[in-house]
Amino acid sequence: MQRKRETSSERYKRRIKQRRIFVLSVFAAVVLLCICLFTPIFGITQISVTGNTLLAAEDVIAASGIEKGENVFRISRKKAEKALASVAYIESAKIKRKFPAKIVIEIDEAKQDIIIDTPQEFVVTTVAGRVLEKTDDVTSLTAPIIYGIEVTKSEPAKKIETSDDEILNMNLERIGCFYETDYWGDIDEFRVSDVSNFIMIMKSGMKVTFGSIDSTESLQRKIKMMAQILPQVQQTEKSYLDLTTDKGYFGEYTDAELEEMRKWEESGNTGIIGGDDKTSGNQTDDSSDAKKSDSDDNSKNDEDSSSESSQKTSGSSAKPSSKPSKSSEPEGDDEDSVRKKTSASPSASASAKANSDQTKEDAKASASSKAKKESGVD
Repeated sequence: MQRKRETSSERYKRRIKQRRIFVLSVFAAVVLLCICLFTPIFGITQISVTGNTLLAAEDVIAASGIEKGENVFRISRKKAEKALASVAYIESAKIKRKFPAKIVIEIDEAKQDIIIDTPQEFVVTTVAGRVLEKTDDVTSLTAPIIYGIEVTKSEPAKKIETSDDEILNMNLERIGCFYETDYWGDIDEFRVSDVSNFIMIMKSGMKVTFGSIDSTESLQRKIKMMAQILPQVQQTEKSYLDLTTDKGYFGEYTDAELEEMRKWEESGNTGIIGGDDKTSGNQTDDSSDAKKSDSDDNSKNDEDSSSESSQKTSGSSAKPSSKPSKSSEPEGDDEDSVRKKTSASPSASASAKANSDQTKEDAKASASSKAKKESGVD
């Protein structure tokens, strides 16, 4: 059966019909667009915020630039999201329309992960180094304080800047290794000024020294070792854990050492008296016995040679020590001490002494022991 051919008249009528349909469709679309853009039915009546814990919803809404009464179709979501991303405590934001007249702002809020100590103030940042705020009072914060990062620039919502970005990134990477552990909430301080002696202070006051860290893998191995040791020991402000070698050493400071550390703190200092000064064994009792033995040996010599004898006995102890370094001390004055975290005091008490201070203390102990011995003879 042959198909009937369309006449020119029929083709003309068909084209006219198609044009009418197109014109009517465009007209309907324009009318619908005008209704959406200009009728009050789509005027924003409600703006809600989700994901905020530190920021007030009103502040988030104000930062977005979106206002009630605006047409829900006429707002620029990209512009609002970009404006929110410039807020220090907002890492990312997403704007959603809920028809007919509601806007939902979903934000991913930044966390107060670490506090960086500077001579002027404290800088609160994320673990990646994004600056959240600068303050003189951090007593209400639970994040650990970082000592030893020399900050050159700290603008909110931007990454902190230092004189050496390579060292900064290295320290942030090291601290990030602890961020993923179950012990993050138990950490009070990090001392990173000495690249050859990475030091951590627990909230219990216990000092943990990691020594020189060659790589992230090396630090992770030491963290695993620490995780195995910590459940087996009692953490106090007297205790210390040395992870500078492949074998961990645990011990305790004497009361005399703690007293000297407190005096150091009261003199206006907020840092450690030196590097890893402890050179005793991995048991608390062994540490005390070794120290008493050193004092007895020194009492046999005159007062002038006691200093040299003390250094020799210190060098032959069971636990290896790292070199003391002033660079591992976060500098501070009386004002810094006032604004320091209240929990930092027991941490500083667990700090180590410099070798020169250790020598002086041993000399005093030697002289005292000698005097007692001579008194007994009389």
